[in-house]
Amino acid sequence: MIMKTVSFVLIFILGTIFLESCSKDEIDINSFLFEIDKTKYYDSEVLNAPYTDIYGIWEIYDISGGLTGDGYEINFDYLEVKPFGIYGFINEDELIEFGKIVPTQDATNETDLLVEFTKDEESGSFFGDPEKYIQFSGKDTLHLMSPCCDRYNYHFERIK
Repeated sequence: MIMKTVSFVLIFILGTIFLESCSKDEIDINSFLFEIDKTKYYDSEVLNAPYTDIYGIWEIYDISGGLTGDGYEINFDYLEVKPFGIYGFINEDELIEFGKIVPTQDATNETDLLVEFTKDEESGSFFGDPEKYIQFSGKDTLHLMSPCCDRYNYHFERIK
């Protein structure tokens, strides 16, 4: 009887340790754009549904495209986007570029919204290819896709 109890307790403890080690690490990231008033660039919402789903904090997981199609090594950590079209690129807990998202017209692509990431005059410069289509794979995967040839595409997972 004692052996069964000891075995049960050991199995329970080992199982708990195993399950805890498998759980996804919680990412606690705070807004880097909280000091920027949402009406800094626009007085009202600039994006229509479903593109307002871009609001949040996104962790980059891949960069594709370019001449070879293989992209390049990831050189930043997060993209944060908040209402009314304010964005920021974060690397190693530092805001490296911020500005506004400017929707543009494109008659050739009716399913995705073409936007331009326009940096603020007070911001550092980071994002060299600012014209992108916003695409989603569900609610938690964002793709910023280039409109043409040999340019880079950025792929993100929502973390907040």
